[in-house]
Amino acid sequence: MVIIVLLPIISALIGWFTNWVAVKMLFYPRQPHRILGITFHGIFPKHQTEVAAKIGSMIASELLTPEDVTPHLKSSEQMSHIKAIVERKMDDYLNGSFQQKHPVLAALLSEKRRSEFKEEILDEIEYFTPEIIDHVVMKMEKDFDVAKIISDRVAVLEVDKLEQLLMKVLEKEFKFVEYIGGIIGFLIGLLQVAITFIRL
Repeated sequence: MVIIVLLPIISALIGWFTNWVAVKMLFYPRQPHRILGITFHGIFPKHQTEVAAKIGSMIASELLTPEDVTPHLKSSEQMSHIKAIVERKMDDYLNGSFQQKHPVLAALLSEKRRSEFKEEILDEIEYFTPEIIDHVVMKMEKDFDVAKIISDRVAVLEVDKLEQLLMKVLEKEFKFVEYIGGIIGFLIGLLQVAITFIRL
């Protein structure tokens, strides 16, 4: 009778422990161990290379594409920022290097004409910048293999760091998996108790 009463508790402990082991086996053992002809190896350590390749591919194709980057670079805010930087550099040049390199020309140019000249150049730069950005992004897409870079980084990432990262993000979810195992185990235990009493 005591065993029947304890059955839900025992089932809950088994359910919790089973899920706890399942969560731990995501990362442990770090190295493969063969026991009784069965090889035990953590899921992430065992498949780190494949996982890295899939993460790199997913980020490159879905999360960080040129189509996502280009509009941001060409936004009015970024264009204003670029124009402001160019304007500062032009002011530094016209008030410094230009006068040193071309003193006669600098003396002939009035402040007003110099300002107009600067504004004309800024307007041209603002007009051509989106096209330049398109060419730069296209060039980067060919030369800058995001998928491979991320894949290589994740592939050599220490499993300890990967575990810490995932635990920070998914700790609550992992705990929920453990608790749900206990709850399901407890319910199964109650069901077994109910079946036992029905048979009696």
